[in-house]
Amino acid sequence: MLAELNAKSEEIMLSSERSVESRAGDILLLPIAIIAFWTLAYDLVLVARWPAYAITWCFLAFAVPGGIGLGRLWTKTSTFPGKNYRFHPSYLLLLALGVGYAITALFVRRPNQDDVVYFHRALSQLLDLNQPIYLRQTIVDMDAAAFSPVHLITSYEMLMGLWGHYLGINPLYFYQVIGHTIAAFSVPFVFYWCVRTFGLERWTAAVGALFGMSFLLFADKSSFGVLLGAAKSLNGADPAGWVGFSTLSGYMWQGKPIVLILFLPIALALNYRFLSRGNTTDVVWLTLLGIAGVGLSNPALYLLPAISGCSWVAFVAVELFEPSTAEDLWKLIRRGVLLAFPLAYPIGILAFLKMDIIPKPIDIHLLGPSYMPWNEAMDYAIGGRAEYLRDVVLMITVPLLIVRGRTGFFLFFYLCAVWLFCLNPLLAHWWMGNILAPTYFRLAYLLQLPLLCALIAAAGPQLAHKGNVITEGLTTVFALSAIVVSFVGGYHGISILPKDARLGIGWKAPGECQLLRANLDFAKAADRYIAHAKLLAPIWTAGCELPLVFPEMKVVAPRLVAHYFANAGNPEEGNLRNQAEGFINGDRGLGPDQLKSLEPKFRQVIETGRANAVAVPKSESDRVLATLKSIDAGWHRVLEAGGLVLMVPGDSAPNSPN
Repeated sequence: MLAELNAKSEEIMLSSERSVESRAGDILLLPIAIIAFWTLAYDLVLVARWPAYAITWCFLAFAVPGGIGLGRLWTKTSTFPGKNYRFHPSYLLLLALGVGYAITALFVRRPNQDDVVYFHRALSQLLDLNQPIYLRQTIVDMDAAAFSPVHLITSYEMLMGLWGHYLGINPLYFYQVIGHTIAAFSVPFVFYWCVRTFGLERWTAAVGALFGMSFLLFADKSSFGVLLGAAKSLNGADPAGWVGFSTLSGYMWQGKPIVLILFLPIALALNYRFLSRGNTTDVVWLTLLGIAGVGLSNPALYLLPAISGCSWVAFVAVELFEPSTAEDLWKLIRRGVLLAFPLAYPIGILAFLKMDIIPKPIDIHLLGPSYMPWNEAMDYAIGGRAEYLRDVVLMITVPLLIVRGRTGFFLFFYLCAVWLFCLNPLLAHWWMGNILAPTYFRLAYLLQLPLLCALIAAAGPQLAHKGNVITEGLTTVFALSAIVVSFVGGYHGISILPKDARLGIGWKAPGECQLLRANLDFAKAADRYIAHAKLLAPIWTAGCELPLVFPEMKVVAPRLVAHYFANAGNPEEGNLRNQAEGFINGDRGLGPDQLKSLEPKFRQVIETGRANAVAVPKSESDRVLATLKSIDAGWHRVLEAGGLVLMVPGDSAPNSPN
């Protein structure tokens, strides 16, 4: 009896010590507060239609009093971030992991064609900060709608663009390289903080961070199409698994992967800490996290509320399975009500979208089908049978056989809640009807498999414990063996290795942006001809990357051009431009008769001045040039670079805006 009391007393002391150390680690959450204040400032300027430069002043207006208020709250509650910080040797391992990841990010080339959707508007805005934030499409020369109203409220791209602008650094480089490096460096520290919150000791947590990053490194089943963003439809893309968003070969300079890889585990750990201890400051952190998540990427609108909801359900299940009083359940209900406050911002935006206060796009059929088979969406997110087996083993063994105890039950019930409410095929129709069917697979990221891998490190102290019961040790060994076997069966390669060296999906110099080498070569050679031109070029990939190099250039047929014009009430224009692009891009498997049928559309684009420069694949250059000369004999080749041939009319003057 005395031994049990001593053990319980020791456990309480360790819990108290971890609580203090966890609060010291909260200093890692301060960037979340900065992004949250920036998002509030950005959204205010967006709605008020003030000049874009006012975002900086509004940010200061939010950040200064907000910081003072947070400081008083932290002082009053003795939860000041960084308080009682003490250096520990395990931090050296975290530093090595972070530096190694950041250096790797400098050399791995993984271009993503979504950047033209996300970042071109920010680049265009930097050219005229005296104007209100652009609400229309900036990549074309005619009135066209933005990709979606939800993308307009994301503030992260403007933050990175203005930061680079004010520091005198190329904004695109700051976004794709420096931002990538900062996000990569933070990954091990985020895993460490999360597993410390779940109760692991410092050295164990540091090793856990290594395990979490190893999952991202070795769980590779990505494809070139996935890495390019949307080169293929969801129906035709190879399974991406977690690698498509999160590995060392991923694209963590974008807001979406930052939400999926960094914000979701933080949200899960914060919800667990709040539901366990009921600290008011955790509600504040969760509120800031919700606002910052909305500023980073629109999946946060539904993923962060889903995490909070599933966490609360998991805690209720734990209380029901353990002896508890009515007072304990009532306390948990009150904490569940308090969780509604952090979710007010994302859920409020979703409500505005549902009520059409934030206007929905007129036409969304080009974004994908309204429904897709549940298993197809899951296969895209998780992979094949080997990946399913690996993930099932993780979701059972880690919470129940390795972490164990109250924390283990919470994690297990959380995973069950995710499958019951979010990944249940019976509810798939409802989710797909509200968040779009092609994005349904993102709900699989609620499972937080990398964080589960980080928690595997909890097996170390169990095996090393001198008083460990034989059956418990055997259970741990069995769990570890099952995990190792499942990972061996699901191994497909290392994610940092080149994916397609022929196309330039491999290595790069630290000074290069995340763009294809061929497009960089073409941009360098064609600078004086296309910097201010209206260029008709192949959508994949020149039409997606050249506008990022030349923000003042207009692209005749960018990616999703039909979607942009359809939502501006002019679908004929989008179809015309799409067909003109199809004529110059002969690699779609079109026959001579089909290409001939597209020629009138191409002629119309040229004759009406929609395009005053044309870039075509070398294999199609003779055919396209012959058609151009039949329109105007002055059209001629001016250069060939990066596999493209540039053609301009005879009276086109280099470096002159058109």
